[in-house]
Amino acid sequence: MSVPVTLIQQFPFFDDLPNAEILSLALVGQMGSAKANQEILALGSHVQYLSFVVTGQLQLTEFAQDGRIVSLSLLGPGDVIGYLALADELPTTYSVRTLSECNLLVLPMANARHLALSQPKVTQRVFRLLAQLAQRAIQERAMLSLPNAFHRIFVQLNMLTKNASEQHMGNIIPRQQDLANMVNTSRETVSRALQILIKHGVLSKTGHQILITSEALLNQLAQEGPQALPTTIDVPSQVLTE
Repeated sequence: MSVPVTLIQQFPFFDDLPNAEILSLALVGQMGSAKANQEILALGSHVQYLSFVVTGQLQLTEFAQDGRIVSLSLLGPGDVIGYLALADELPTTYSVRTLSECNLLVLPMANARHLALSQPKVTQRVFRLLAQLAQRAIQERAMLSLPNAFHRIFVQLNMLTKNASEQHMGNIIPRQQDLANMVNTSRETVSRALQILIKHGVLSKTGHQILITSEALLNQLAQEGPQALPTTIDVPSQVLTE
């Protein structure tokens, strides 16, 4: 067998499948690995494998037709990569790169597509993934409708934090330029917002690494906006009006 049956069984995506299907997947499945900061799926490529994250952390970045970053997701153990290709078989509008060393379980797309079409439980799980994707897109559109740039930054960081917490990944701050593109503002505005959050104790900085240290405060700022910042902190007036 290419991969152990027990590895396949650890993913809820394959729960309650017949033993014959599990054995078949074990025969065609492979293990893949990638070092940190490595692109494993390029924008515009055709997805050849349905991949499942075994260990490590990755970043999925979605692009608009003009090349702008419109969405960013953090991926961790248990996440699925490439499931859109089960339905449309089109080139990707996103790229995936590793944030740390990663191990992946990969299944040839032809086998994965057969599984999705022949096993109703798998079909339902694919639908659920697509529904989650649609819900995230709705949240991001709502974020972009906020008039205040700092509020948009707080909301986006809060969404990323919730996703990371669900995957037990720890809290990762994306690059400032990526974050700026996502919330339709400048990198300088993102930098000012992060400095305010560090001063407020929402973030902490060690060397070049910035981590979220108070999810509760970040959640409050995401809901209420910059007006929720305490008056004891010297907040520039443009933060409240920009």
